[in-house]
Amino acid sequence: MCCSSACKLFQDLFHEPVYIEGTDVHIHKSPFNINVRTPFNPSSVLATGPGLMHGVVGKLSLFEVDCRAAGNGPLNINVEDDDHNLVPVKVSETQPNCYDVSFIPSQALPHFVTVNYNDFNIKGSPFKVNVMARPEKDLNLGGEGKIRVYYSTTTSSEKVRHNCRFLQTLLERKKVHLREDFEPWIPVDIGMDREERNRIFEKAGVRMTPMLFIDDQYVGNFDDVVELDEIGELDRLLSYCALKYRNLKTIEEARKADELFRRQQAAELEQ
Repeated sequence: MCCSSACKLFQDLFHEPVYIEGTDVHIHKSPFNINVRTPFNPSSVLATGPGLMHGVVGKLSLFEVDCRAAGNGPLNINVEDDDHNLVPVKVSETQPNCYDVSFIPSQALPHFVTVNYNDFNIKGSPFKVNVMARPEKDLNLGGEGKIRVYYSTTTSSEKVRHNCRFLQTLLERKKVHLREDFEPWIPVDIGMDREERNRIFEKAGVRMTPMLFIDDQYVGNFDDVVELDEIGELDRLLSYCALKYRNLKTIEEARKADELFRRQQAAELEQ
């Protein structure tokens, strides 16, 4: 390779001054500027969260993008509905190369989320998001300030039964079952009339159990809850519910009240 070709190659790959000499003679136009490109791997970008799966018209859809293992590069996110209307997106960097992303669907149409990193689409992009219409009236199930799980006792689906057990384990790990604002699991198929059951399904927009409701709002099924837990959103929802249930002003107050309640329960069990 001749000197001019080598210099051109270096210039394309790096951005540092390079001095080249031949037989102690300074080469014309040396030093050369070299563009150094940081290695990156768009396949290592992780995008997770319920906002990449489903949404409701007029309600915030959330997901997280983690670029820490992918190297440096610009992140671009685009959301549009099935009619090719662009939807405003809010991107907040929570820590270096980690982002919280949110958007609010305005139409009950499939939406497509494109996550582009360093000019490359990440794995799974564009993501198809099924957006449901918001109910004409906001149904009140009487669960304001409460944590509820609706489930089926008669299902023949092994996956549904597994999801119930796993959700119970997740909530117990967070000590949710010991909280004042938690209600015992509610079966939708025994002791509940069809009208009430249909109200629950209408409120959720789905018929898949188990269903987690926090503050009378549908949070999701087991898979959704796991996704929310991974990005820290589940803890925020639980903390908010504790504030509302106890009419407190800060999360710290809610934690102290929760700890006091647990101690009282433990003392009662010892008696």
